[in-house]
Amino acid sequence: MSPRQKMINMMYLVLTAMLALNVSKDILLALDRLDEGYNETTKTVSAQNASIYTKLESAYNENPTKAGPWRNKALEVQKAANSTFELINEVKKELEAESRGRDEETGKLKRPDDLEGPATVLLTPKAVGGKGRAKEIKASLDNYRSTLIDASGEDQALVDDINQIFDTQDRKVGKESTKVSWESATFEHFPLIANLTFLSDYQAKIRRMESETISRLSANVTGKDIKVTGVKGIVIPKSTYVTQGDQYEAQVLLAAYDDTQDPEITINGEILDAESITNGIGNITFKADRVGEVKWSGMIKLKQVGREDTEVPVEGVYFVAPPSVVISPTKMNVLYRGVDNPLEIGVPGVDPKKIRVSGPGVSGSNGSYSARVDKIKGKQIKISVSVEEEDGKVRSVGSKEFRIKGLPPATGVMYGKATSIRSASAIKAGKVEAKFLDFPFELSLRVTSFEVVVPGYPPRVIKGDKLDSQTKQLVDKLKPGSTITIRNIKALGPKNYRVDNVGIISLDVN
Repeated sequence: MSPRQKMINMMYLVLTAMLALNVSKDILLALDRLDEGYNETTKTVSAQNASIYTKLESAYNENPTKAGPWRNKALEVQKAANSTFELINEVKKELEAESRGRDEETGKLKRPDDLEGPATVLLTPKAVGGKGRAKEIKASLDNYRSTLIDASGEDQALVDDINQIFDTQDRKVGKESTKVSWESATFEHFPLIANLTFLSDYQAKIRRMESETISRLSANVTGKDIKVTGVKGIVIPKSTYVTQGDQYEAQVLLAAYDDTQDPEITINGEILDAESITNGIGNITFKADRVGEVKWSGMIKLKQVGREDTEVPVEGVYFVAPPSVVISPTKMNVLYRGVDNPLEIGVPGVDPKKIRVSGPGVSGSNGSYSARVDKIKGKQIKISVSVEEEDGKVRSVGSKEFRIKGLPPATGVMYGKATSIRSASAIKAGKVEAKFLDFPFELSLRVTSFEVVVPGYPPRVIKGDKLDSQTKQLVDKLKPGSTITIRNIKALGPKNYRVDNVGIISLDVN
């Protein structure tokens, strides 16, 4: 490369560097307006904070014991906020002075794009001629953050906001893989107006988080104060229904009320009449027109002189059971094999959803159950009932034993009758059936085989539920008055339960 070309390339490099350092006037103007906006916001929030401090001081004068701890915490926050805020104000003045200050006529910065002055004031250590003020700002912000967190108590959401807003840890800048200090990441390589804007932003954050914290402290004093003129004892039972062997549980408390004014009570969206409220107690009545769990909710509003009304939410739940009487046929506590024995199980005063039923072959829920006892050996079964309490614990409320019996004898029929007079053609076309007569369960039985006795011929075993062709030929040979007997009928019930005990069918040929 010739010397001339090298010189041209060097000039391009110098020009590029100069352009990089020349910040657009539009950007400088935008930053200046943003700085003014931050300052106006800070003034507004500061005025709000002053009002909160006045309320806290007034509450402290009225009741030092109650308001003192919260007021003192607020004053600690105020002291730390003012200290950090004023430190930043000092640094801002030093930055302006280091960069030739402001124009006396316009009030605008003389060198808003200055890079050297901010670096000297904020980042250059004192040992080499600078002031190193950025480290002082960081230390003050760290102290302020700790003060805010101490005053926040158990408000984790507020603590998280404070840690995020005043995070002064080392951080990565751009695409760099290594971390740099908070001071360098915040202020280095930025012109004067940008650094002033950054500092004004921190001042706005200081006042805003001061406001968030002292507002929560103030709520502990003013938001919960209620004037009272009387007290009375209140008993709140866990349940008004207690079974033998269980425990009666109740809460006993002291309730305060103001007999100079009754609160406004709203239940399920409707305001109670004044006649329904006595000494601050609202008397509510619900018509039990549906069975099961019923929930209700409402709001108690108490007007407070010189402050916002106090609203306290209320809610409750009760259970409605249908009218019932228990009449037990003690000799008929029987479960049958081969069928789903239906069971209705309830505990007075308890939501059916809270009832737990256990026993061999028992299934179901919500008050409706069934017992299948086909595979149970022995002649008895015990069914136990428990109730799930509000705290998740389960208590037993009782059990009962049932006898297990097989299905009663079924009746064999053809054309719906066990004995009848039929023609030979009707007998040949007839279907052998098995039915339970006068039995509580409506069970459908399917005949799988039977034995037929035709006079003069050996008994024949037939599969299915109709006569086969050979037996029909024998029927055709019978004389009127002959009797055909169908016996040993086998059938299957629900879920293929085998039924062998089926009565005979007697048919006379006419």
